[in-house]
Amino acid sequence: MSIPGIPFLIGIFGFCYLILALQVNSSFPPFYEKGDIEKEMKLDLPYMMAVFVLLVASALLPYLFVLFGLVSGWFGVRIRQRVQKRTRGPLPWLLNPLTIGVINRWPMLLFDAWTIGLAALMVIVMTF
Repeated sequence: MSIPGIPFLIGIFGFCYLILALQVNSSFPPFYEKGDIEKEMKLDLPYMMAVFVLLVASALLPYLFVLFGLVSGWFGVRIRQRVQKRTRGPLPWLLNPLTIGVINRWPMLLFDAWTIGLAALMVIVMTF
């Protein structure tokens, strides 16, 4: 892989992680309880504007796409922390005798599997 391809993949991973974190935050798929979307959007708006400004800047200077991906990933981690504070674990329909021990130990496992897994899948698809 060439050097310009690696910043592109970092940007893709970070932005996919952000989009998937926003999806789980708004309760799609319904793993965790839904929060107050309007209040959270007011908290997120300055960071969203920064992400979009970096996206526009990376169109002019392609190496800024790395910074775009890193800021997007950081913003996704912020959303994960907010979901973790809001809930003690996934919704009850996900609990069964096989998963209750795992969910009690790692309550954010579904969030991480969904966001990191699908973002990594997107990067793998983009590589080939």
